[in-house]
Amino acid sequence: MIFTLRHPIHTLVLLLGVSFALGASASTSLFEITKGEQRIFLGGTIHLLHPDDFPLPAEFDAAYAQADALYLETDLGVMQDPAFGQKMMQVMMYPPGKTLSSELSPEVWKELQSFSQANQFPVQQFMGFDPAFVSMVMTVMLAQQNGIQEGVDAYFYQRAQRDGLPMGELETAEQVLDYMQVMTGHDGDTIIQATLTDLKRFDQLMTDMVNAWRTGDLETLDREMAQPMREQAPGMYRTLMTERNNDWLPVLESLFEQEGTELVLVGSLHLAGDDGLLNSLEQKGYAVTSYTVNTD
Repeated sequence: MIFTLRHPIHTLVLLLGVSFALGASASTSLFEITKGEQRIFLGGTIHLLHPDDFPLPAEFDAAYAQADALYLETDLGVMQDPAFGQKMMQVMMYPPGKTLSSELSPEVWKELQSFSQANQFPVQQFMGFDPAFVSMVMTVMLAQQNGIQEGVDAYFYQRAQRDGLPMGELETAEQVLDYMQVMTGHDGDTIIQATLTDLKRFDQLMTDMVNAWRTGDLETLDREMAQPMREQAPGMYRTLMTERNNDWLPVLESLFEQEGTELVLVGSLHLAGDDGLLNSLEQKGYAVTSYTVNTD
């Protein structure tokens, strides 16, 4: 692989949360969830950021300073293990006898070859992989070329490691592999064409997405990132979004039974909308408020 990102496989996994988002509006992408005397912080994140995007909004640092534990979608330490990377690549491979050139239409295969030549993407190295994997690899490669690195989740994971802050996760590594498996087998032409279209406007797309996340403009994120997937791949959206949210909800509720305050960080896509975590928590009687701090 041509990546120089520190942990390319872990970055690919994080891309599960980059491509889709939600629909609500707030002054920040961080929320305070309370029930009685108990509370947690629940923050929506961007998984890939440019160094110029730091420092993060003050609310994230303020919530971290009050947290007794940090919870992420999954254990990023496991994601960095080469053994997990091998498992992920096996899950994302075509079955024997299939390749990109045989499964994509001639027109889309030609478009992919043109992109590869223009951007020095070694497509021949990925001939045996499902288009969903190739799509993520191309995105990571272009992110690298634009100086974009690991984002909010990795930043706080590394910070918690240094500080000795306890950490937990909402799903296991095996569950992550199951979700990756769901991404395979979908229409390859649609996936590759959509990816090539987005990569042509990559700089502007990233700028718009980060600006919307920073200001809590979840409606823009939903319109630009989530809606196309809901329309083009509703089954994938249901599994990667709705079903994961449903699986995470009991874990979030269990945190209210523990002492202290937890900071939970998930991809921004998981927060809002009718099937999002914020609405689900409100329906269960939790108070959800946008968290802001006075920086004057």
